[in-house]
Amino acid sequence: MGNWFSSRARDVRDVAKQEITDALIKSKLIDIKAHKKQRDEVIAMRMAVGRDQLHFSLGFYATMCVANVFRVVRYRRFELLPINHIPFIAGPIIFLYNVDACYGNKMERLNIEKETICRTEQHWFNRPIVLPISMEHDYRSLMRETNERLALLGCPPEPDWAVFSDHISDEDLWRSASPLSRVLHQQLRRRESAIIAAPEEADGIAADLGDLDSVKTMANTAIVVELDHVAREPR
Repeated sequence: MGNWFSSRARDVRDVAKQEITDALIKSKLIDIKAHKKQRDEVIAMRMAVGRDQLHFSLGFYATMCVANVFRVVRYRRFELLPINHIPFIAGPIIFLYNVDACYGNKMERLNIEKETICRTEQHWFNRPIVLPISMEHDYRSLMRETNERLALLGCPPEPDWAVFSDHISDEDLWRSASPLSRVLHQQLRRRESAIIAAPEEADGIAADLGDLDSVKTMANTAIVVELDHVAREPR
């Protein structure tokens, strides 16, 4: 009888432990999803701000081109606008940019551009994040529960926001790297290989550095003693 109760208690404890573990993993998955969404929105907002600044820059250069065209037409010769006239064109454009940012609807337009980037464009940051394969079961369970709740509310199912295998291999990533990065990485690999292949040389370098540190310590101690001796001498 006692064995039966102990066995049942052990089973209940194991089930409770598994449920607690699953709940913790799902909570961590929700945190990862929230952090990913926050990161995606921050990067997308930076892109939106950069695009907005680019548009105003295009407006500035277009104004410069129009001013130069009118200048050529007026003076009947090809002569560009002097440099000292540029502040009179750039100043109002910068002023209008700040007015639009402070009192206009620039923030709303930036938010729309940010949402457009996140929802309709494909970039490295808004792709599904790669998670460890050990979290796949809990992720599938969480997505199934979420989609069931959305179905009850009449909402469309949520798309997958995580994968468990990277679609880019190390070789493909290496081929996509810039030539300078490949050269520098090769130099680092050669240096690491040389250190691994010659541990005695590495130990010798470490010993030399240790001796150098000892010499520096002795020199600093001698300087401190000498300064203390000078300070104690009567004047």
